[in-house]
Amino acid sequence: MLTYWTNPHNIHMLVHKCNQPKGGEKLAGVRKPRIINTSRILRDIWVSRRISRVQLARDLSLNKSTITNIVSDLIDQEIIMETAEGAAGPTGGRKPVHIELNRKFGYVIGLELFKDAYSAVAVDLAGDILFSRSEHKGLPGDDVAEIVVNLLSSLREELSWVGIPLLGVGLGISGIVNSEEGIIIGSIPHQIPEPFPLVDKISNKIDVPVFVDNDANACAWGELAFHRTKKLRNFLFTLVEFHDDPKHMFYENTAVGLGIVIEGKVYYGHNHSAGEFRSLFCKPEDKGQSSVSSRQDHIYKDREKLTLFFKEISQHLALFVNTFNLSQIFLGGDIERYQDIVMPILLDALAGNWMYDSPVDCEIRFSSLGDKAVAYGAAGLVLERLFADPEALDRLGMGTWNSSKALTSLLEKKKSPGRG
Repeated sequence: MLTYWTNPHNIHMLVHKCNQPKGGEKLAGVRKPRIINTSRILRDIWVSRRISRVQLARDLSLNKSTITNIVSDLIDQEIIMETAEGAAGPTGGRKPVHIELNRKFGYVIGLELFKDAYSAVAVDLAGDILFSRSEHKGLPGDDVAEIVVNLLSSLREELSWVGIPLLGVGLGISGIVNSEEGIIIGSIPHQIPEPFPLVDKISNKIDVPVFVDNDANACAWGELAFHRTKKLRNFLFTLVEFHDDPKHMFYENTAVGLGIVIEGKVYYGHNHSAGEFRSLFCKPEDKGQSSVSSRQDHIYKDREKLTLFFKEISQHLALFVNTFNLSQIFLGGDIERYQDIVMPILLDALAGNWMYDSPVDCEIRFSSLGDKAVAYGAAGLVLERLFADPEALDRLGMGTWNSSKALTSLLEKKKSPGRG
């Protein structure tokens, strides 16, 4: 049976069993700090990729015995493992033994779902890709929930060769999404005009946690997860996709979405619609998201029209970057194929929107994942949830931690790795 927490800060799948009191003792208030410390240690290992016990103690201001006890438990549970010894300190002495996550502990799946196509990516705990695929074909099912269940069933069977358990699934979808509650509030491409409780509909059919988010937001979470050692704080992910399907008439075959990250967290707005883009240059009669794409089909086939489209988009990006002093712009999706056109246009827009003599301090990066940018980002969304920052949990109260049964369920899966 699936164990699922709707609030992303309530899930911590890798904590519960490592903190079970011995001899059947109930989890009392005195043990609560250990749960927090275990979570902090796991996240620090994940963020650092490889780290010594000494550095863990320094990073987290924990004493040696606390680190030793918790790390030993995590090693016993095969969540983490010791690796080759590091270099000795400047004064010599014993070389530190590094620890890192056990990549064979499990994997996660990221999905991007279109009306008649999908992209899928499977990654290990470090974020390395184990499997990827994009297919343009009709998917079985009467609604999004049934399509997701059928697709995951097929993918899990195909991925049995991985030999490790599936830990969670992330789904990136175009539209307005309440990620905390797993609800698609509305999606024009998927013809969802009213709130659709996706997670509730599939929770009794999928035995791992499932997370859903807007496609551009999923990409933003992916950048946070896969560039975690850089500790990104304030940036904008711009997702641009071109569709051949003439049924996408509202978007006129062009879709633009923004994932906004402020202080290391994706910003959703008060009703979860932050990042929904529509150009200031659109007229009331325009159905699309930009004045150029609304009046042209397949603009990516015409370099002149495409240039006008990128200029219009870049003007908006420059306004956002300079107004909010963002440090990076990530560009993903089909826009990656046109880097030679986009880069000079965006640089000119950033400079033209800036009133000072000093250059704009903003890095422009392409995600390099093409049509799998959303799926890879959705996988990163799952990893971010698995290794949630416990500092952000304070406002939620400790009771949510005590009821967590996720690790117990997770470790049961390890007894039958072929089922992953």
